[in-house]
Amino acid sequence: MAGYDGIVNNSKRDESARSTTVAVTGGLVIALATQNAVPPFATDMYSPAFPQVTAALSTSSTAVGLTLTVFFIGMGLGQVVAGPVSDQRGRRLSMITGGLLCTAGAVVCAVSPGIGVLLLGRFLQGLGGGAAAVVGRAVLVDIARGDRLASMMSILMAVSAVAPMVAPVIGGAVLAVGTWRTVFWCLVGFGLFMTAMAFIFVPETLPASRRQPGGVRRFAHGVRELLTHRRYVGYMLTSSCSSFAMFAYISSSSFVLQEIKGLSSMAFSLFFASTSACLMAVSITNARIVGRVQPRRLIGLGLMISATGVTIVAISVLALQVALIPLCAGFVLVMSAQGFVFGNSSATALGQVPHVAGAASALLRLAQALANATSAPLASSGGGSSAVPMVVVMIIGVSGAWCAYLLVGHASGGRHIPQASHKSSHQTKRESSRS
Repeated sequence: MAGYDGIVNNSKRDESARSTTVAVTGGLVIALATQNAVPPFATDMYSPAFPQVTAALSTSSTAVGLTLTVFFIGMGLGQVVAGPVSDQRGRRLSMITGGLLCTAGAVVCAVSPGIGVLLLGRFLQGLGGGAAAVVGRAVLVDIARGDRLASMMSILMAVSAVAPMVAPVIGGAVLAVGTWRTVFWCLVGFGLFMTAMAFIFVPETLPASRRQPGGVRRFAHGVRELLTHRRYVGYMLTSSCSSFAMFAYISSSSFVLQEIKGLSSMAFSLFFASTSACLMAVSITNARIVGRVQPRRLIGLGLMISATGVTIVAISVLALQVALIPLCAGFVLVMSAQGFVFGNSSATALGQVPHVAGAASALLRLAQALANATSAPLASSGGGSSAVPMVVVMIIGVSGAWCAYLLVGHASGGRHIPQASHKSSHQTKRESSRS
């Protein structure tokens, strides 16, 4: 217990130091939200164009679904590299580099002559976007802990939710006057914007005295230790499985609502934006009450809402022949629920291991990226002919999230990673000489 109390006391002193050295300004929050907005902008703004891309490149709906898969594979790899590199070399440069790479990927997508080059561009987009997003979360862990971290995560998610709210509307408007390539030129502009925001508003939050050597090799060692921390793993899987269910909606709703139900691209975009607005409202509510209600209870509430939404979607598809109104109602509940699930589960997981924030954030985002990458092609495999694959993926995701949530509730604190194990060899030798 003495060792654990020492870690807690050190964490409290670290938090105090962080809060006095880095001011949490509106510009910083918006800049971090912009980094986290890469996935919704790169997917939601693009999703209304799926039927057009399928026709223009003479490919299949499954191949177009794979453009989401490779994007999230790239995101996962970007996080694996950028998380530990930011622990070693600092946050700011890693974030700016990620923004530039994301911009380059969007350019490749805009000029792609076929599905193969488009897949390559999407991979580069994901690689850069993943790097920027994972470092953004590590910056938050550098400057906040506990309920404050959960509240800031929710605020960040609420601001980030503006992206999925406006992205499909912008995408629909662009498609009304241009083509799917025009969408990617708009994403080039967004990439330049996110890079500029990081350059202007994000300070270096990890001083040289707290940086950890080892890079990717140290990340691999850290992953082995993180995977033995039951509470971290449990909340990581809760978030990832919930994302698996949500991405079934994101990846296949354009086919289901436009091709099966006949909605126009603008009508679909407006509905998609409304579900994102609901997510933003719930995230804001979560940020206001998380200090009074335990994050775990809010996660449970979110999972209940999500399970209800998936049940309504399943009934509307399997029993009511894709009835539009209950289907849309179920979609709204599934999206809204994430306002209680994502911020709280992510903050609770990262709060278990604050001294390895970069590696822990990278592993968390990698798990979410793999869940999204797997969900997208499976859920969209029905194309415009069947919504059943989407329903199956949703049910699997929500069931997995509930299992992880219930199992972590029985974990008695988990195994805390000893802070000393992550000291540099130079620090260890120096302490040994003092003793």
